[in-house]
Amino acid sequence: MSSQSTSIPPINLPPPPPGHLNGHYILGEILDHLSFYESTFDRIKFDELYHLLNEVRNHNVDRESTYRSFLRAFERTTTYQNSFKELDPETREMIGKWLGGENAGVLTKEDFKLPLSPAARKHFGHLQKVREMMRTLREVKQNGISGLLHDALSKTEPEKLSTTESGDIARLEDAMKDLPQIWADTESKIHVECYPSQVFHNWGLTVQNTPRWTFIPTTVLGIQNIVKFAAAQNLRVRCAGFRHSWSSTFSADGEILISLLNLEIANEVPSPLAIASDHVEALQDAGNELKTIEMVPGSESLDGKTALCRVGVAVTNEQFRRWAVRNNKWALPVDVILVEVTVGGVNGPICHGAGIGHKTIADYVRAVEYIDANGTPQIISDAKELKAAAGCFGLLGVVTHITFALDKMSYALLKPAKIDVGLAIPPPRGEDIPLALQKTWTKAQIAAAQDDFVSRASNDYYSEWFWFTFQKQAWVNSWSTTSDGEGAVEYPCRGETFLQWLENWFGGVLTSHPFFQAIPGWWQAQLLATAGMVALPPTSFAARGGSSGSGSVQDAVTKTPLPNGLHFRRGIQNMRVRDMEFQIPIPAQADGKPDLRIVQRAWWDVIQLVYSDAETPMRLTMEMRIMNGSEVIMAPQRGNQWTCSIEVLTIPDSVTDGEWSGFCVQVKDLWLRYEDEGLVPRGSVRPHWAKEWESLTFAGERGESLTARQYLKTVAYKDAILEFKDTLTKIGHKQEWELKDLQHRFSNELWDEMIFD
Repeated sequence: MSSQSTSIPPINLPPPPPGHLNGHYILGEILDHLSFYESTFDRIKFDELYHLLNEVRNHNVDRESTYRSFLRAFERTTTYQNSFKELDPETREMIGKWLGGENAGVLTKEDFKLPLSPAARKHFGHLQKVREMMRTLREVKQNGISGLLHDALSKTEPEKLSTTESGDIARLEDAMKDLPQIWADTESKIHVECYPSQVFHNWGLTVQNTPRWTFIPTTVLGIQNIVKFAAAQNLRVRCAGFRHSWSSTFSADGEILISLLNLEIANEVPSPLAIASDHVEALQDAGNELKTIEMVPGSESLDGKTALCRVGVAVTNEQFRRWAVRNNKWALPVDVILVEVTVGGVNGPICHGAGIGHKTIADYVRAVEYIDANGTPQIISDAKELKAAAGCFGLLGVVTHITFALDKMSYALLKPAKIDVGLAIPPPRGEDIPLALQKTWTKAQIAAAQDDFVSRASNDYYSEWFWFTFQKQAWVNSWSTTSDGEGAVEYPCRGETFLQWLENWFGGVLTSHPFFQAIPGWWQAQLLATAGMVALPPTSFAARGGSSGSGSVQDAVTKTPLPNGLHFRRGIQNMRVRDMEFQIPIPAQADGKPDLRIVQRAWWDVIQLVYSDAETPMRLTMEMRIMNGSEVIMAPQRGNQWTCSIEVLTIPDSVTDGEWSGFCVQVKDLWLRYEDEGLVPRGSVRPHWAKEWESLTFAGERGESLTARQYLKTVAYKDAILEFKDTLTKIGHKQEWELKDLQHRFSNELWDEMIFD
């Protein structure tokens, strides 16, 4: 139960015994006791909740009907209505018609655009409001009108203007007195957009600060001048896009933040320009030099399988996806699932996709263009230097463009399946399966399941597994590719994209509702699992009892261009989550093949931990991907032949920081035990830089307790940090800057401690 719900009388239900912690039992308990909350939450339509939960429990599920019932159950509540009001009018109209029974595919028009996530809309909407106030204040000054209540600024009478609004305007007027005038063009006609003292939050709400200046440049020259201004003022410069990192990698109080997204672009995702003519090989978004996509002339390999593409760092994944699909020639071979994220934001912290043949995204970088500490444009294309520059966390300078090696377009053969969790990833030992998840499988079924898991992990182009807390089935998303594009379809189609966006938007509504925060933790986990498993394909349930004879249910294969397969799920940014991810090396067997027993153990160790507490802080899901190693110096996967990338996720509204941090420490201890047992080298089990890791503690070489920063610096990355700094030093020697210049201009408190101190 959330600590935020203490004003609501608790239901005082004893936690179910571990043997009963599965979907069927928990749904039954919810149905038996849901009436306890009816008088407290009288605006919830409990009859809708009873109906949909009964249908789910009896495996009589239709995806759209289930979500209509979910939305109808909460549509009269203040939480729902407040979130609904924040949506744009077109999206509100579509949701209203869909709730009325219209089909999602019919509702979505030819020019349908994926709505911006509520978090991004709120962030950039605030800047839009500040921009309008600043514009009006300038007009007031130019027109010689004194006072703050010029008609263009406030249509209300002076005495009706709120204290908060008056204070905001007064503070803004004061801050504008020394607003820097940074030129974006050589003719000195266009200023770089700049906002004073705007509070910054990252998407996960784990970081907050107030930079002195927030700049939104659209030209390379503008960035040069920002860096020169920063040098003159002795300020530091950090960048942000959609702000999807959890760690302290952003700007700081009193420093400079560069936003890679201007307000127009942020409020229109994707840009229509990203799907221009079939024959257009370049994208130039409203004169924004940081949003270009262009193939490098003459870069196609002799065998025609690869070519180079120069991409501006402000290009969003959705724009890059649409560009690739529209041209149907080349594609980045690996990517994150998210589309509401910038290319620069994905590359900087060394993000990755999935598939045993694939390294990190930074491993596909062939050139980095950046503005150095002197404000000078530079380019790095040397293979050795790129091992540092391609994944440098913004420490090299402000990156403006990245050249990637693309593959010839291929087509994903999507065939997701819902498989009994004991067969999806068979445990190393049968007794590892908690009683609530056990079924009677024959030896032949278990052997076949083991072969299937090994085949997916070892051979498929893309391999990924999800397990929602306390569920009997896992969702398996592994697939291969083909060069034959005949019969390929758009996936998800417009109607499916709308549904995915809507499902995740409602997830954010549900988890922020006081009802959700009041119910027991195992109820929370079950409601989230119900919503998740109903939404994921195949959307039909297996036979009553949880599975068919084979323990799985699967749709027909869908063929779609590779970028669609990589970005198979839209709208996941609509629901904030907490997320800790580690990279675990996969050792080789005697025959040279990957020894996947460590993967199976990592998976089942977490499931066992979850079942040790019905109020487990992991209320959402566990996700696991198989991938290759990395050549990038600071990559967590570096030194690995293969890697198990595994993460645990929860909802911020459902657990306290202390509960979640404690659980993460337990999970980390389980995974680092493989080092203690000699299964993998010391210091090789490492967290994802962009996820949650800073609150963890580790054991040092002599058993002493170390903070996460100390451990990564002195154990896990001890040699890598020296190599990273040495490589940067050599680059600086050629390009006329020193390591200390990087620290003074582009570092922050985190990277000071990790790299420079």
